[in-house]
Amino acid sequence: MNIRRWRILAWQTALFIAMFVVWQWGTQVTWLAQHIKILDPFFISSPGRIWERFFELSQPDLAQPLQVRIVTTVVTAICGFFVGVSSGFLCGLYLGRSPFLSSVLQPYIVAFNTMPRIALVPLVTLLFGFGAVSKVVNAWLIVFFIVFFNTYEGVMNVDRDLVNAARMLGATPAQIMRTVYRPSALAWTFAALTPAISFALIGVVIAEFLGGDTGIGYLIISSLATLEAADMMVALLVLGVVGIGLATLVKRVERYLLRWQPRYYGHHDPVV
Repeated sequence: MNIRRWRILAWQTALFIAMFVVWQWGTQVTWLAQHIKILDPFFISSPGRIWERFFELSQPDLAQPLQVRIVTTVVTAICGFFVGVSSGFLCGLYLGRSPFLSSVLQPYIVAFNTMPRIALVPLVTLLFGFGAVSKVVNAWLIVFFIVFFNTYEGVMNVDRDLVNAARMLGATPAQIMRTVYRPSALAWTFAALTPAISFALIGVVIAEFLGGDTGIGYLIISSLATLEAADMMVALLVLGVVGIGLATLVKRVERYLLRWQPRYYGHHDPVV
């Protein structure tokens, strides 16, 4: 790790600590001549209380320990992510190579994509029940279109000179697909993967609001019902950490698979 990376990490750590110090201070100090907290712990709790609840919710003797909820949400989100990425990539790749079929399906794809995915959660839950399948489907519905449109644009923006050069060298259509279209589409697809994994997590959490009794989403909605701000903040902070971890993993995979691109020659991402 170079000096610049160490400096960035030091600033990120300092900002993180400062945020929680101010948060804790604000929940303990009142306004002048009043008894109102600057930051009301009833609504946002306090770092100390959140830390306590984190360990209390992680006790293995609970019916649903926090770690089990985390694994349930993460595994479901990853399943929906992989199904959405694979199906979106394949559909975008082959529709991009079939102008007639893409023209026929375009109004249906646009119409379905413009529907708010949150509005489809009750319908998906009604069709697939309250189990893991409905949550995977919700994540898939979000990820699919993000990846599909990026892949489709990647195919449509392939350099025609490369295609013509491959044909002049005697490449077959299958070879052109494998050596020209697919690498170009892959670069565009990976540009969508970081937001896609975040939206997959969002889709699963929203689905957990409505059905089942597991996952981080259920912890959030149950803490709202009991007005337990500490539990809600534990869930939100856990989701933030999980999101950073998943996005970092996707970025690492992208850097490895696209290492042939000039932008990754000796490149070190300053964030992840």
